[in-house]
Amino acid sequence: MTKQLLQTMEKLTPQELSELEMFAMFLLAKRNLKIAEYLTDEISTQELTKLVEASAGFDWLSSSKEDAYSIDDGKAVEW
Repeated sequence: MTKQLLQTMEKLTPQELSELEMFAMFLLAKRNLKIAEYLTDEISTQELTKLVEASAGFDWLSSSKEDAYSIDDGKAVEW
């Protein structure tokens, strides 16, 4: 590591150091990623949608615990 990098790191807060560590881990993972085209800005909306669907990041939305309201809640809207 360069002296300048070490000096800069010494000025970071614990939260910023944690973010820096996460970014370094991302860079290492990116180096080993076999599907490099997902790291470019040229991914289509359709491909991105498929990627998000496959990630299961929104599975919590279909949980019954998220059903805070029923059809009987509230009053009918009068226009």
